[in-house]
Amino acid sequence: MIQLKSQRNPYVIGRPISEPEIFFGRQKQLAFIEENLRQGEKVILLHGQRRIGKSSLLQNVPKLVKVDNSAFVSFDLEYHSQEKLENLLENLAETIVEQLEIPPEKIAIPKAQQIQEEKEIFCNTFLPQIHEHLHQNNLVLLLDEFDAIDNKHIGVELESLFKQLKSIVYKNPRLFVIIFAGRKPADIPNLLEIFPKVPIAEVGLLNDESIKQLIIEPVGGSLSYEPNAIQAIADLSAGHPYFIQILCFAVFSRARELQKWEVVEEDVKNIIDKAVELAEAGFAWYWEALSIPEKVVFSAVAEAQKVASEKNDQVLEKDPLMLLKSHHDVLSRDLLEKLTKELALKGFLNEQGNKVKIELIQRWLIQRHPLWQEIRELEKLDKQEVSSTPETFNQIPLISQNQKQNTIIQSSVLSEDFQKSEKDVSSVKPSKTKINLNREEIWLVSGILLLGAAAIASFIIFIYTPNHSNNQKQNSAPNATSPSQ
Repeated sequence: MIQLKSQRNPYVIGRPISEPEIFFGRQKQLAFIEENLRQGEKVILLHGQRRIGKSSLLQNVPKLVKVDNSAFVSFDLEYHSQEKLENLLENLAETIVEQLEIPPEKIAIPKAQQIQEEKEIFCNTFLPQIHEHLHQNNLVLLLDEFDAIDNKHIGVELESLFKQLKSIVYKNPRLFVIIFAGRKPADIPNLLEIFPKVPIAEVGLLNDESIKQLIIEPVGGSLSYEPNAIQAIADLSAGHPYFIQILCFAVFSRARELQKWEVVEEDVKNIIDKAVELAEAGFAWYWEALSIPEKVVFSAVAEAQKVASEKNDQVLEKDPLMLLKSHHDVLSRDLLEKLTKELALKGFLNEQGNKVKIELIQRWLIQRHPLWQEIRELEKLDKQEVSSTPETFNQIPLISQNQKQNTIIQSSVLSEDFQKSEKDVSSVKPSKTKINLNREEIWLVSGILLLGAAAIASFIIFIYTPNHSNNQKQNSAPNATSPSQ
């Protein structure tokens, strides 16, 4: 067996996997792409969460999809998402020429100004040159990070790009497009309006066999895993390839340090904290994608899991929202349940909404985002409009009605119909009675302070006036008896 001390860590974290020999578990998606290309489908859509492996799949499509007479070109919209349509098409043209290794002098790449002046130049002039170079081969564009189309600042430009691409694709029998999106089709209606009835597949969690391959194959026999260790990694990651790689990377590093060639379940438990540390970048995406109320619910479910497990509390296990029952004046029960369903639909929670779907994330939430901390963040939304004096600061209710409606609902990353629903806005219960009471108290305190200030001022004037009169008498007395007079 190879000494681990001299071996490089074979698990990949922090970048897409471009090497087919260490790319596992996407045979179903590869077969889906291959079959639809063979059938002549012009547009194919694949979707999945970020860091689920879409970019790795995209990079391996040209190497593993066996379709005759096809040339693949990948284009990442994330790097061009803030550009005008004409600049996007210019960059796309440059990318096509570069990846197909065509000498630039042999192809007239349309510039942004030319595209702006002549809308059809990309389709009518540029693409025919590419097809001439490709002879009988088809051109397949792999477009990554379609999510940017929903960004309110740049969506118009990207939407225009896709509308133009639709026109180009269906006009050109030798052009095909595979779109990789980070959300479910229902969450990106722009796409389905532009490309209706497209074949769709999800890039999701790995199955048991693929999990086993991803754990065992990279080490090539230099490190062995007991079945219980494999199961522990599967349980912690829920089959998410990014977190499998993180866990295995930490396992391998520890095994190499200890010169221990067999991994048991206890070894996996010993590297959990290290794995949480290594996975911070991936966790950050999960967290930043949520609104403040969703974060509160996410942390509450994680906390409830921990408490229910430690105390064998079956009631809390079934209903983790019980932890938030004292905060229903801020987030009503109906709203909490809607937020929970949204998190389940997005894949953050299980289908029942009572557990964090990926255990490693649940452990990270307990460590980095405990429930009390997220409730405090929620409270901060209200304190912006109130004096921070010690007497009144802690008496103000969590969130005023206007801020509840504008901040909680409008900033929430919820489904479109939830954001538009007046009923959901009204489900955030007002606290007018509390607010009025506190404001009366504030006025009372202010009045007392003013009366006190007036009394002090009167006292100062009273003291000051006699002294001032005496000084005048003392100053005038010498002048009356002065020898000089």
